[in-house]
Amino acid sequence: MFWSRSCGSAHPKGEKHVMRSTQYLFAAILTFALVGTAAAQTTSPPPSTGTTQPTYGGATVSHWLASGFVGGGFSANGDSPNIDNNSAGSVEFGGQIAWLWRGYVGPEFLADWAPNFDVTSVFIDGDTRVANYMINAIGAYPLGADGQIQPYVSGGWGRTRFSADFRSVNGTNSESHGSWGGNIGGGVMAFANKGWGVRGDIRYFRARTDDSFSGSPSDQFFQSVASGLSYWNASGGISYRW
Repeated sequence: MFWSRSCGSAHPKGEKHVMRSTQYLFAAILTFALVGTAAAQTTSPPPSTGTTQPTYGGATVSHWLASGFVGGGFSANGDSPNIDNNSAGSVEFGGQIAWLWRGYVGPEFLADWAPNFDVTSVFIDGDTRVANYMINAIGAYPLGADGQIQPYVSGGWGRTRFSADFRSVNGTNSESHGSWGGNIGGGVMAFANKGWGVRGDIRYFRARTDDSFSGSPSDQFFQSVASGLSYWNASGGISYRW
């Protein structure tokens, strides 16, 4: 009897001891879990290894553009037998100014002078001079982060003026004549920075065909020379944008 009571009273105490130990163990595990979660939330994330991709092409800021250039004409053709076909004189020079919206498109004014245009005639004393004044539309595509490279095309309509010392029965006089015409061309501009750069251009000029000549002998002569005149011009120069 003594042994039975002793064994019966010891069993509940051992069970309570095991339950307390289990509760303490769960409490410790929960405490460590909460501490680990808080530490993970307060730890700063590692810096991103991604890099910003460079811009290779697209819009830039709107800007003005001015250029000066020098070149030469070639492959001249026209209705007049006085035109030296496949030639257009020696040196030509000129300039242009334009405005480009976001670097893409805008208006352009272009002027080009050829002081030694090849016109063969007994009526001409010296060289024939040709000047073109054109109002164009220009379109470009900026390449590079700041549009350092700009391929472009432009074309439009304007006035072509011929002048020379013209011989007549009354002597030699400086005469000139204007004709309507157009142009189209393109090239590329390259800038070392946001200011100065270089430009290369090839362009086609053509005067309208005129079948009705009128006026003085010099007027009719220049009208015949200008009628259907076309030629190419290749040039290079410097540009500035702002």
